[in-house]
Amino acid sequence: MRLIPPFIIGLWLFVLPELCVAEFRGTLTATSNYIYRAYSRSNDEFAFQANFDYQHENGGYVGVSTATVDFADSGYDNPARFEVVPYLGWSFSLPSEWRLDMQWSRYLYDGNIFGKNSDYNEFYVFLHYQDWLSANISVSEDYYSRGAAAENYELTGRYPITEYIQVSGTGGYSYALRALQYNYFYWNAGMTFYYKSVALDFRYVDSYEVENPNYDSSDPYHFDPVLIKPSFLFTISVGF
Repeated sequence: MRLIPPFIIGLWLFVLPELCVAEFRGTLTATSNYIYRAYSRSNDEFAFQANFDYQHENGGYVGVSTATVDFADSGYDNPARFEVVPYLGWSFSLPSEWRLDMQWSRYLYDGNIFGKNSDYNEFYVFLHYQDWLSANISVSEDYYSRGAAAENYELTGRYPITEYIQVSGTGGYSYALRALQYNYFYWNAGMTFYYKSVALDFRYVDSYEVENPNYDSSDPYHFDPVLIKPSFLFTISVGF
């Protein structure tokens, strides 16, 4: 099993003294499909996820997300079935109710993806306006350890209908041609219902391939995830 490298443990030990003045939050989630941008990380099946983080009063935060995964590569040796994503970031308040976040994440897997070690870093910049609008840009210098970089651009809008109901939608574009052999657009729209610490989310998701040139599919380690088709997604989350 390959999950937490020593430098991640060292990072947690470095921030641990700060956690006594931090706010702890957590979320447990079950979803009908672990959709990551435009493809499934759970082989179009149910997945379970959890997230835990600490938010310091000065804006710094640290946390970890976990999820069950299945990249539909059971024919390869030691396929990954569990994902751990430690992350570290800082949130800055800006004038006129804007906020800027900068974040580093490390995607770690307990096995291989299509026969290859696929742990990778991703660096994010988020810009938020109140709770209504969020935009982010992310970059990975070695996406899925495929020897190539990838970038992603995303915009999310939210609008509360009532205290308990919110509609939202996301649109994004991934430039992953060098790592995954194509670029793509993706989008989703849906509604979230809140009651105390429980959230129910119903969403429609879709994606569009933009470019997919010919490539050597004889490479035994190539990773060409199938983009999602128009479908509905159901998610239930419990926060604490």
